[in-house]
Amino acid sequence: MRFLAGVTTIVSLTALLAGCNAAVSPEAKGYLQSADTAFRREDDQAAIEATSRFIRMHPRLEESGEAYYIRGLARCREGKINAGKDDLQTALTLTKRKDLIALVNCRLGDMSYQSGEMTTSEKYYRAALEYVRPKVPPADEAMYRLGCILQREGRWREADLFFSKVVHFFEGTALAERAADHSHAVQWSIQAAAMSNITSAKHLRGRLRSAGLNARTDLELKSGRVMRLVRVGSYRTYGQAQADLGKVRRIVSDAFITSAR
Repeated sequence: MRFLAGVTTIVSLTALLAGCNAAVSPEAKGYLQSADTAFRREDDQAAIEATSRFIRMHPRLEESGEAYYIRGLARCREGKINAGKDDLQTALTLTKRKDLIALVNCRLGDMSYQSGEMTTSEKYYRAALEYVRPKVPPADEAMYRLGCILQREGRWREADLFFSKVVHFFEGTALAERAADHSHAVQWSIQAAAMSNITSAKHLRGRLRSAGLNARTDLELKSGRVMRLVRVGSYRTYGQAQADLGKVRRIVSDAFITSAR
């Protein structure tokens, strides 16, 4: 399971341990610390083992929400999606930390988004925004994803509101740059490649056109360089673009659908 690239997935464990009540033993705190360290170094099996030990000791404490959260993320990263989702749902029922509630909702939103459940995904991301200030992560990822979802539904102006907030509140970040790229779009297109070489771009465009596809080259300035975006089609809906994606991928295997101005 891949989450939105470049976002924070772990809350402050220091704050959590400082707030642990007396019922949490030093041994259990050690397991949670070990789980946090293991997850950050991408040792998912160790993170799962440590959190499982904490949970066996304290299955229903408020502080157990963090353990379920870390274990859920680790299980998802191992590909155990259903088990991971169950852990995240349990974390929501236990924790009262607003930062953790926001993060759990974002992770559940990611899972629904990636499985194509846009309505459910939107619900989770909107829930996340209820527990975090607009200038504080994970508000950036929630607002960005809401913009993407609204574009899928053809609600272009509403999407722009969320993208503009990401650009405004998180100026200079990679996610703000991505939000700016998607803003002011009114249609869908299939991007086959982004090239700096004009000859290569013309060659690929010719191959696509020979296959009966409506290919074009759009110019875009990226980090001071002129990039030639080889794209196919101008689609009113995301579904129409999906219908043609397979044809493009027979020529360019990593082609993808993108919003376009």
